[in-house]
Amino acid sequence: MKLFFKDLFMIIVGCLSYALALTLLAIPNHLAEGGVPGAAVILHYAFGWSPGIVTFILTSIIMAIGYKYLPKRAILFSILTTPLISFFIYSTEDLVTSLGDPLTSAIFAGVFIGLGSGLIFRTGSTMGGNEFNSENVS
Repeated sequence: MKLFFKDLFMIIVGCLSYALALTLLAIPNHLAEGGVPGAAVILHYAFGWSPGIVTFILTSIIMAIGYKYLPKRAILFSILTTPLISFFIYSTEDLVTSLGDPLTSAIFAGVFIGLGSGLIFRTGSTMGGNEFNSENVS
């Protein structure tokens, strides 16, 4: 049970780090991100759609497809991770102010997105995309 709460804490901190880096560093400087959040950012640039809502919709579809193939623990944590990332992106997307230097923003965005992703992946969770290591499928 102690391990579960530790993993839960790591997921929450990882999701917050990822979302803040995306909304405070990447989006205001017109930087791209990979995966589903990157597609959501591109749709935000093109149509003005909310990256948080688009991320939630797309990752929910992918999670529904992946339910059959992923281990139950990964599904459980991913069901938590997917809405958390989307919620944090949605709740912080209006705080957009550029740091002024795109290179500095890109470096810090990479660090904090990597930190958030690492914390999430360390628990065995996914962010709704294809990040899961196929060697761990049981």
